[in-house]
Amino acid sequence: MAGSHKSGVLASNELIFENAYYLLIAEQTSEKAKILLEWLKGTRSKFLFVTAKEHDEVTSVISHTPHIVAALLVHQAKDASSLYAHIEHLAAGGFKDTTRIASSNPTMWRDILLENSEIIIQHLTTWEQSLHNVKKMLFHSDAEGLYSFFDDAREYRDSIPQREKGAIPAFYDLYITVPDYPGVISEVTGYLAEEKISITNIRIIETREDVFGVLVVSFQNDKDRLQASRCINEQTNYDTYIA
Repeated sequence: MAGSHKSGVLASNELIFENAYYLLIAEQTSEKAKILLEWLKGTRSKFLFVTAKEHDEVTSVISHTPHIVAALLVHQAKDASSLYAHIEHLAAGGFKDTTRIASSNPTMWRDILLENSEIIIQHLTTWEQSLHNVKKMLFHSDAEGLYSFFDDAREYRDSIPQREKGAIPAFYDLYITVPDYPGVISEVTGYLAEEKISITNIRIIETREDVFGVLVVSFQNDKDRLQASRCINEQTNYDTYIA
């Protein structure tokens, strides 16, 4: 269970399987499983033995359905952009981070959804019911129900391990507060280059004259992100944080 929302040779990463979960559809004690583990030990993955049914059901919940939801949110923004001129500019921050997986390969996701369609349809039906429940709470101005809805989601999300690789690729973003002056981006990237820290993406969320903006730098793994944070803290007085 590893990958990226980007495709092709240029998106390759030799450490992509390290600490990722490798699901094996086999009996753990079988000879074939032992041979396969020997072949795959170089990936440095975490191996889990599951049935084919368990694989399809779990991935439909934490990978397949979320990809559909992300694409639906992007379609909603696209449709609204014809009415509201500022949609694209305002969507450049958190909305784009939330829906980043919608940039995944459409051919691959078409095939995945068709292959696991029966289970995905079940979860989409549940999703529709959940949306209906939220609409009811809004219609009846159910403040307590809405609070519980968000509080339960917050509590469960915060309980999920942060440093493990899951079914959806993690985004190793480092947020750096920077002043708005010429050369600040090259200054930051220069410090990272001196430490030989590779970056995969860089962007500014917001910057206005005489106001600090936020520079978001993406890395291939958490190790590089932590090293980059230490580097920036040592070389500058800019604050760094992980969202």
